Amino acid sequence: MKKKALWKSTIREIKQSKARFFSILLIILLGVCFYAGIKATGPDMLNTADTYYSDYHLMDTKVVSTYGLEEEDIDLMKQDKSILTVNPAYSLDMDDSKTNEVIRLMSFNSDSQVNQLKVIEGRLPEKSGEVVLDSRVMDLDTYQIGDQLHVDESESENIKPASFEIVGFVNSPMFIDQVSRGNTSVGKGSVDFFAYIPEKDFTMDIYTEAYIRYKDTANLKSYSKAYSTHYEKDEKKLKDVLKNQSAKKYDVIRKEAQEKIDDGTKDVTAGEKELRDARALIKDKEDELVQSQEQLKQAESLGMPISDEQKSALSEGQDAINSEKDKIKKEETKLVDAKKELSESQKELDDLEMAEFLYFSRDDNPAYSEFQDNADRISSIATVFPVFFFLIAALISLTTMTRMVDEKRGEIGTLKALGYTNKEISQKYIVYSTLASIIGSILGLVIGYYVFPTVIFDAYGSLYNLPSVIITYYPSYTIQSIIVALLCTLLASLMVLRVDLLSTPSVLMRPKAPKPGKRILLERWKWLWSKFNFNQKVTARNLFRYKQRMLMTVLGIAGCMAMIVTGFGLKDSIGDIVGLQFDKIWHYDATVVFNNKATDEDKKEYADTKENDERIVNSIDLSQTTMTVVRDGFTSRDVTVDVPKEIKRINEFILFNDRKSGETFELADDGAIINEKLANFFDLKEGDELAIRNGDNQEVVVKVSHIIENYAMHFVYMTPSYYEKVFKEKPEYNVELLQFGDVLTEDEENQLASELMASDYAANVSFTSQIGKAMDDTMGSLNIVVWVLIVSAALLAFIVLYNLTNINISERIRELSTIKVLGFYDREVTMYVYRENNILTAMGIILGYGLGMLLHRFVLKTAEVDMVMFPITIHLSSYVYSTLLTILFSSIVMFFMHRKLKHVDMIEALKSTE
Repeated sequence: MKKKALWKSTIREIKQSKARFFSILLIILLGVCFYAGIKATGPDMLNTADTYYSDYHLMDTKVVSTYGLEEEDIDLMKQDKSILTVNPAYSLDMDDSKTNEVIRLMSFNSDSQVNQLKVIEGRLPEKSGEVVLDSRVMDLDTYQIGDQLHVDESESENIKPASFEIVGFVNSPMFIDQVSRGNTSVGKGSVDFFAYIPEKDFTMDIYTEAYIRYKDTANLKSYSKAYSTHYEKDEKKLKDVLKNQSAKKYDVIRKEAQEKIDDGTKDVTAGEKELRDARALIKDKEDELVQSQEQLKQAESLGMPISDEQKSALSEGQDAINSEKDKIKKEETKLVDAKKELSESQKELDDLEMAEFLYFSRDDNPAYSEFQDNADRISSIATVFPVFFFLIAALISLTTMTRMVDEKRGEIGTLKALGYTNKEISQKYIVYSTLASIIGSILGLVIGYYVFPTVIFDAYGSLYNLPSVIITYYPSYTIQSIIVALLCTLLASLMVLRVDLLSTPSVLMRPKAPKPGKRILLERWKWLWSKFNFNQKVTARNLFRYKQRMLMTVLGIAGCMAMIVTGFGLKDSIGDIVGLQFDKIWHYDATVVFNNKATDEDKKEYADTKENDERIVNSIDLSQTTMTVVRDGFTSRDVTVDVPKEIKRINEFILFNDRKSGETFELADDGAIINEKLANFFDLKEGDELAIRNGDNQEVVVKVSHIIENYAMHFVYMTPSYYEKVFKEKPEYNVELLQFGDVLTEDEENQLASELMASDYAANVSFTSQIGKAMDDTMGSLNIVVWVLIVSAALLAFIVLYNLTNINISERIRELSTIKVLGFYDREVTMYVYRENNILTAMGIILGYGLGMLLHRFVLKTAEVDMVMFPITIHLSSYVYSTLLTILFSSIVMFFMHRKLKHVDMIEALKSTE
């Protein structure tokens, strides 16, 4: 009977205090939604990528040899029992000088079980002469299905058809990002897109690479520690299998080359002998001719007649000898050239290095590693924001449950007097708080697991070409969320109940004695206190009278304010990048990429066009190459290596300065200048060394002379002398930067590009305004994540303000009823509470500014994408928006509270509880 009565009482309590119940439920919902959603986003991103890699059989290792791979190498790999699949392949980087595009042509094998292609449009190649292109090309509208992809004439020896019909567009698990397709030693140094043609259309004698999958890693999560551990073991076995191949290849190549050189030497020796014999024969003929000439001269001196036939015979003999001499001279020249060539070949053979096998893992693919870094950044955010949410939820839940128990003191005392046990009395509050927690948690889990991963993953859609996110419900995060939610409400209830349950029924059935009034600090400053009117004095006393409520309100608002400030601050940092990079750092307006196959006439035509164009006021030539920075223990990063032809003038186009001090630098021959984000990635400072790998996998070490401010992409700047010193070759100036006198419209830019590209020397013209716009669009995708933070924090702020204000009014209902009886109007009663609310809100806002700055700085450091450095700035407008938003919520809450105060039953509130 008791249990039934208690259950009815619990249900009645929920019905009578719906606002309180739903406020607890909503704050738990928000906390759980944010915690579980953000926590699940990172793992969901990795799980989605891993499923994609698994479905399309992404390789584990790519093997490349400096001398190529032969069937013997492939057979050896297949004998390794740890290997699941070996796929030998051909690849070739082709420079299309007409479009200035570098295309990576790769072999397609329909039976391959490695790096399978995902068809986006069309179909895969089925016969010779068909090709599928990178889906990235679809956005460019340069190629359509049915068009022809023409092979450059210089590659006709390696590829059979001269052109291929485009039959589809595909994605490859090797290229998951939308930005980069790798580096190359061909053309401008970076690959624009890939293309797959049938394997039989390659006419190469040896394979260029082999892709391998291991048995041990086939069913392991890509980014897991277990995968890394097994991969290292399997790669070591593979290296052991191929370790003797380097020496064997070296010996075979050296032997074959030496035989050719020896044969050539023999041929030269034989040729020299033949020339000596030929010279001797000519000498004999010349002697005979001289004798004949002398005989004719003697006969002529004796008056003997000489026939024309005799003279003609002598002339023909002389011509024959001269002809033979010319032939001998030519043969001598050929022999000299042959001897020189043999000498050079012998020197090359003597300098021949051992064949080297290069092993590339998935981590060597920047996009693969960067995706994990981005997922980890989201997980890093999950360690901060949800903590704020739950701390505030716990704070508000404790305050709410405290107020509820205080309201029910008389009921608790009555139940104790009637013989109910503490356990039975506690049941009502336990069920009340548990129901709010469980319902809020379930709704929060459902919403959080779906909304946050979907929204954030879609925000990265412009950076990656992965399929839609796979939603996963994680038991660990579910259990954690429910436990924390129960701690916020149930534990709060039990803590508050503990005091009342230990009290006697007589004490509980009497009203709780109000807190005694005390002199506050302000009253001691009589000169200030005397200037306060009545309302201001009452407000000041009430604030300091309820210190716990004041602290709860200030902290709750400050926490929400901090998150809103952080959200708007992130928006500012993202939005400032384009302006800082393209206005402050870069002072040029366009980049012209040169065609290295252009003629001198083309160069002159371009120079004349540029010189006669009044819009162009300044220019400088650069050597620009895309390379990769590598360091043990760090993820490799793509960088652009820039070498200005005139080092004294580069500061007119690019600002080299320290971000913090503003000190400017100049290029020198003793080191390279790198950007700040790159230095942070590899933990570098001035004077350290940096390893750079070019498109030919040649690795060099450069010294870092200065670190400069830069916000987009990674750059290494060198002088021509220093470049030549480290790379052992002179830089090739393939790019020109242009400055305009005035800002050009988009149509004017297009017109200028057409005029410059009328010459074959200008392969491509790109404008910083268009690059900035594209970058702005890309960064704009991250604003979705920011708005998620802002909206979530704003909702929390609203609930916190509503809850605390509601509790404040409920606690003081007798006081407010009294002043209404004394003649205060409804508006005056509202302002009586609102003045206190305004002061507490203002205090919370001010504290939230400081917390927001700290939180903003932390989130930026953990949430930056790899190619971008966010400026740590929060605009004044963001503080204003955050403040106005909080004030708006406070006003809305007071509007509802005003309506509640208008309908207070004063007689019921003032009735004695004795």
